[in-house]
Amino acid sequence: MQRRSGPRHLGVRIVLALVFAGSLGIGAGHSQAQGTSGSYRLDESWPQYPPGSRFEMGSGIAVDARGIVYAILRDRDHWAGHPLSMTRYRGAGSIWMFDRSGTYLGKFAEDQEFIGPHSLYIDGEAFVWVVDRDGHQVKKLTPDGTLVLTLGEYGKYGNDGSHFNGPTGVAFLPGGGFVVSDGYWNSRLVWFNADGEFLKQVGEYGNGPGQLGVVHAVVLDARGRLLVANVCGGALHPYVTVRGQIAEERLRPIPGCTSRFDVFDQDGSYEGPWSVVRGNLTLSIAAYGNRIFAGTTGVERGRQDLVIVNAETDTVVDTIRSGDIYVASVYPEHGGESRGPDGPSFVRWTQ
Repeated sequence: MQRRSGPRHLGVRIVLALVFAGSLGIGAGHSQAQGTSGSYRLDESWPQYPPGSRFEMGSGIAVDARGIVYAILRDRDHWAGHPLSMTRYRGAGSIWMFDRSGTYLGKFAEDQEFIGPHSLYIDGEAFVWVVDRDGHQVKKLTPDGTLVLTLGEYGKYGNDGSHFNGPTGVAFLPGGGFVVSDGYWNSRLVWFNADGEFLKQVGEYGNGPGQLGVVHAVVLDARGRLLVANVCGGALHPYVTVRGQIAEERLRPIPGCTSRFDVFDQDGSYEGPWSVVRGNLTLSIAAYGNRIFAGTTGVERGRQDLVIVNAETDTVVDTIRSGDIYVASVYPEHGGESRGPDGPSFVRWTQ
């Protein structure tokens, strides 16, 4: 399938989700890049969708140790999924696989009935994790799609140890435990042990120290810090919710609210704002090795920037580690691009 020709810019298409996956240890011949703008180029041939491909958008992407790229798609966008009783219009998603050259390797997990997948991760044991924001679930799968663990009740929102309300991300802790950012219509981080048993939750709605608005992402960096993308509060995307799902306090903007990245330790204690990267709307964050990749709005209206930070020194750097950067773009029409296979739903930047 041919895609639109012409120059493409990272900032035009990253709007509501910015997801990075570094291809760690893939092949030889990668040199250290010098500079964030000229070192990487967009691979216009990646990926090669199979003939007849149809989907709405990409919302998450990750790479396993073999270099297989896993991309989660919204086959039907989530906004059509509410109320849940309207099953004919419910959102749907699936996971597609590609190799580094962009060759399509197949898809799986359609039977998981994702409603509005928000992000996808590969953990250290090669399990695939999907955060289904609108299904209010987090699922752990084998690489062939066998379900291993489910957290949350399908299509049922809540604010306790067994329910989420718009979860957005997962951060993996040493020892096998993990933290879920929950998320869009709750404002908390939730701790689980390696078996998926609820341990505790941290956070409350607000813009003060330790308070959270929309918790859009969470990641554990090389220094062992939990970095949280804390988007200025309010009711984001209320059109995908049902009556009563969003708490009354969230229907009004927080006075003086400022989006930011926040730092928590692994036990959930608040350490303060992470002021290395700033922006009008901080969207997503990922960490690979000693690098942190942060998505934020740029100076120009409608533009998104990718900022690379040295985690050890907390400085913005112009040297990027070897490898590739894979990006999933959600709502590309906000940047003047097309949805689906004809647009930049998934792209690869390479050295």
